[in-house]
This record gives sequence, structure tokens and C-alpha cells, in this order.
Amino acid sequence: MRVLTVVVALLGLPAFMAGGADKAETGAKVSAQPSPPPKPEIRNLQVKSGAVLFGIRLEPGVPDPEEVVEVAIEMAEIPPIPDPIYGERIPVKGAEIVAEVADAAGYTVRYRVHPLQDAGSYGFHFTPQRQDNYRVTLKGVYKTKKFDPHFRVPVGIWPFAKVDEPGSTSPVSAQPVSSRMPAVPGGVKVPAVPGGAAPKGTAPGLRRSPLRSGMQTLGESWARAGEALHMGRRPDLKAARVASSRMQAAVTEAAEINPSDSEFKSLMAELNLALDRFEKVAGSAKAPATIKAFWRIGSHHCNRCHFKMRWKMIDDLNAFPAVLQ
Repeated sequence: MRVLTVVVALLGLPAFMAGGADKAETGAKVSAQPSPPPKPEIRNLQVKSGAVLFGIRLEPGVPDPEEVVEVAIEMAEIPPIPDPIYGERIPVKGAEIVAEVADAAGYTVRYRVHPLQDAGSYGFHFTPQRQDNYRVTLKGVYKTKKFDPHFRVPVGIWPFAKVDEPGSTSPVSAQPVSSRMPAVPGGVKVPAVPGGAAPKGTAPGLRRSPLRSGMQTLGESWARAGEALHMGRRPDLKAARVASSRMQAAVTEAAEINPSDSEFKSLMAELNLALDRFEKVAGSAKAPATIKAFWRIGSHHCNRCHFKMRWKMIDDLNAFPAVLQ
């Protein structure tokens, strides 16, 4: 019986060792899996609605929560017969576009899309607040026909293979899809500011100026205020006031970055006064007036500064908004 027991144990030994080898080999395979590629700085994709093609440029290509996302749109009509001047793509001018950004829960925030310098070029920016696979729909009318193409913006997700809806995007690329896309805001010049260290979370080799960082903080706080006023069943005026205080702090800091630029400093001072009024209205518990004050800031103060300082679409601040009519 002892001999039999020893034989059985010996027969079981190779199987045990083989099992251990299998586990070791599996572990080696797991550890040998390649790490994901670096996040692209810019992501380009195309969507189509009828005879209109939309070239989309997202920067950053793979955003994180609470990071400002710049969306540049190149809108062109595909004619049945090539145009003698523009060829196979005719820039669409004067389109009225609204972007609807929706998260997985269905909460939607709408943004006015503004025309940029190049014919057929448009843009807007938004700040996603949480990790999600956001759906962006571009709604508008062109030649009496409605269009509503959509695409996905995964936030805090990388790599994101197969999270986009079929046919919505082209492969991820760090290169622009067109030499015309975009002159604004990708190539825009902002007021000169001293260089600074890259903030926490910035990819190696990418240096953000203090002004860019300050404007990002302002944009994130603006998004929080909009979320407080529009994302719940009722406006959260307390949260809106907190966001307003953060915006005022960012504006005050931005105004001191380049004190020699008196025009920019004056714009920041006016914005601060508007934010102060917004905070006081929110404190009065009057929701309609608070919402009106909020959108007044965006339509007048933010847009006026962007049109002059960021996108270089107007030369004289006093011409806003009449020059855009």
C-alpha cells in the first residue's frame, strides 16, 4: 500500500508542476500586454447629414473630467457636380447651429455654435463634469433642410476602442484632416503672458501659460454654474453662487497676469462686476432672474472677450455685437 501511494503521488507530481507552469506562463502573458498608446492631443472625425459634411476637431483629443474641450467644426456641402470654384466641398456660410451635449443619463446642455474666421468654420467649447461617453448633436438648418449629425466624446476613458457609435468617427489621429481646419481657435494668438510651469495633470512637453490655466479654471466654474442652474429638477442657486465666487477669483487673477494690457484688464473688471451682480441675484432666491443674469454674462461678456482677444474676429470692442449682424 505504501508503494502504491508513492506511485500515485509521483504520477500526480508532473500534473501539479505542469499546472504551475501554465499559471506562470499565463502570468507572463498578462504582464507582457502592451500599455495603451499616449492620448492624442487632437482628435479628428467626420460626420454627415444629408449632403452636408462636418469635419470635427477636438482638443484635447481625449479629455478628462472638468477639462475644457474645444470643438472646431468645418462645415461643407457636397454638391452632385463639383463646383467650379470650391470643387467637391463648398463651405457652408451663415449656418445657425446649436450643439446639444448629453451624458449617459440623458442630461443635456445646449451651446450656441459661433462662426469663425474661415468660410464654413464654426466653433464652441464645453467642460464635461464627469467620466462618461458624451453624445454631441449639432442641430440647425441649411437651405430650409434640418441637420442633426452626432458624434461621441469619451471623457476620462482611454483607450476607447468600440465606445463610439458605428460610423460616427474616423480612426484616432493626432494630425489635422485638412489644412484649412481650423484657423481659429487652433492658431489664435492670445495676449502675451510669461511662461509658467505645466500644471498638474498636463502631459509632458505641453506647457500652459498662466492665462490659459486661468481661463480653463474660469470655464470649469462657468460649467458648474450652468449645471447648477439647468441640470437638476430645479435651479440650485446656492451652488451657482459658489461657482460665481470661483469665477470671480479666476477673473481677478487673470486680470493681473499681464497688467500692461489695459484693454484685457478692463474686460476682466467688467466681467467681475457682472459676476458680482449674478451672485447677488442668486442670493435673492429669484431663479428666473439668476438664469437671465447667467446667460447675459455668456452672451455679452464672455463672447465679446473671445471675439476680440481669442478669435480675432473684431478689432473694436465697441462694435460688438452689431458688427456680427
